[in-house]
Amino acid sequence: MQATSFANMSSGKKKRVLFVCSGNYYRSRLAEILFNHEAAAAKLPWFAESRGLIKADDLKGVSPYVTAYLRDEKIGTPDEKPRDPIPIEVEDLTDSDLVIGMCRQEHQPMVEQKFMALAKTLLKAGRLRYWKVYDIPLRPQAIVRLLGGGHKKPSQPAESSVNHIALAVRDLVRELSG
Repeated sequence: MQATSFANMSSGKKKRVLFVCSGNYYRSRLAEILFNHEAAAAKLPWFAESRGLIKADDLKGVSPYVTAYLRDEKIGTPDEKPRDPIPIEVEDLTDSDLVIGMCRQEHQPMVEQKFMALAKTLLKAGRLRYWKVYDIPLRPQAIVRLLGGGHKKPSQPAESSVNHIALAVRDLVRELSG
C-alpha cells in the first residue's frame, strides 16, 4: 500500500501511527505528542502512540527536552507525571496502520533483528518507514573530545532535533490529510 492511499481509507475508526525510537524517552515521545496535537487540529482520523526498542528501566517519565519544547511552543506539557517509556511488543507493530522508526541508520537494524520477517513485510507493504532524526549527544562534545565516549553514531543537538521532529510530523499530517 502506498503512503498516499492512507487518506483514502475509510473504516470509521481512527488509524494508529506508532513512533519508535531506542528508549521511548525523547524522539518518539515528542513525535507522538506533536502528532496528536496536529492531527486533532486538522481533524485527522488518526492518533499516535510511541514505543522504545530497548527496555530502558533507568529512564523515567519524558525527556526534559520534550517538556521544554512543548512549553516554548505553547503546546502544553505532558501530564504532571508523564508515563514511563514503554518497550515495543509485536502487537504494537501488527496493531498499527503506520510505523515510523525515528532514525533509519539506528533503528532499522534493531527493528529487523527484533521482528525479522514482520518488519520486512510491513516495509514492503508501506506500513513501516524511517525518518532521519538522530539522537542527541550523551555527553558534551568538548568532554567527548577530551575523554572519549559519547555516541558512536551520528547525533544532532536537541534544538535541531526537536525542530526536525516537528517539521516531519507536520509533513506527515499533511500527507495523511490527503
